[in-house]
Amino acid sequence: MAVALDTAIKFGAGRVRAEQGLIAQLGEEMARFGKKMFIVAGPRSWDAVKEQLEPSMKAAGVEWELEIYTGWCCYEGAEELAAKAHAAGCDEIVGVGGGKIMDFAKAVGEVAKLGTINIPTSASTCAPFTCMSVMYTVEGGKKTSWRFDHEIDAVYMDYDVIAACPHRYNAAGILDAMAKKIEMLNGRPEMKLDDNPIDVFTAYNMAAYVYDVLAERGQQAIEDNRAGVYTKTLGDVAFLNVITTGVIANTTKSFRQSELAHVIYDGVRTHFTHEAADAIHGEIVGVGLFCQLYFNGLKEAEEELRAYMKAMDLPTTLGEIGIEPTEENIATIEEYIVNSRHYNSDDPADRVRLHEAVLEMV
Repeated sequence: MAVALDTAIKFGAGRVRAEQGLIAQLGEEMARFGKKMFIVAGPRSWDAVKEQLEPSMKAAGVEWELEIYTGWCCYEGAEELAAKAHAAGCDEIVGVGGGKIMDFAKAVGEVAKLGTINIPTSASTCAPFTCMSVMYTVEGGKKTSWRFDHEIDAVYMDYDVIAACPHRYNAAGILDAMAKKIEMLNGRPEMKLDDNPIDVFTAYNMAAYVYDVLAERGQQAIEDNRAGVYTKTLGDVAFLNVITTGVIANTTKSFRQSELAHVIYDGVRTHFTHEAADAIHGEIVGVGLFCQLYFNGLKEAEEELRAYMKAMDLPTTLGEIGIEPTEENIATIEEYIVNSRHYNSDDPADRVRLHEAVLEMV
């Protein structure tokens, strides 16, 4: 079902709005794309928006079918819901939820050959904005990354909804966004234009900007989030987590912005599906950053990152995300990295360095 890589850069979404009080305006926005929406939502996410979204759709003359979805973003589920969307005569797919639902809505749209609108209810990932979906098995193991040859129709992020979201999700999104700068170095302490394509170097410099702002303002944003109030700082951080980081990912066609920390995430989902079931994407990526920093030759940066994460109640070790750090489990993660496209060295010294890097997560 996956398509060959399209060499065109798709920067994001055709229409993007990020502001307060947005949910109540989305009926008119949806009407731009059709008369009947097929809404795919997580249960808690739908509860967070329905009281304002339903009247807005009714006022705009927009009809809808609602599917509350709790499974993984998988091909089987996408095919089932695409068939339902066609049977209901829907014109557009609408995702309402966190990263998993955002990816799943895009996958449903791709199978159905319909456009997708994403309405994130947390700032936990750039998935609402990226032109790809991370696909899993029905049980939750990582399967593949499905890249699309077109942009998302629209992304609408209501800052009031983000402020009401449990701070754990937005904090994890901060680490997922900060990860891009660290991961793009992958084995080096710095990046130079002469050694990289201009699109990759551009994305890296955007990632460095995002990292710097989040390092300075991320903790305050989470304190505001804990209080359940919107502030400019919280809105700025949410924009960076979702929109700007999504542009970074799309600029590299969702390749070079994710390296060891994300392949560790994939390995955890594949080999420790049940053990780490309660850990969310950015939490696992955050733990993986200690491996990435060491592999980059930047071990001295680990202590500061660990303190930063602890201040936001984020896990910092494998044990804290549910994986017992046994020799067998560590070897499983290491082998998963070695057999991925993210590691391509035959140098025994690099393998020793990778092993030492994996131990930084213990």
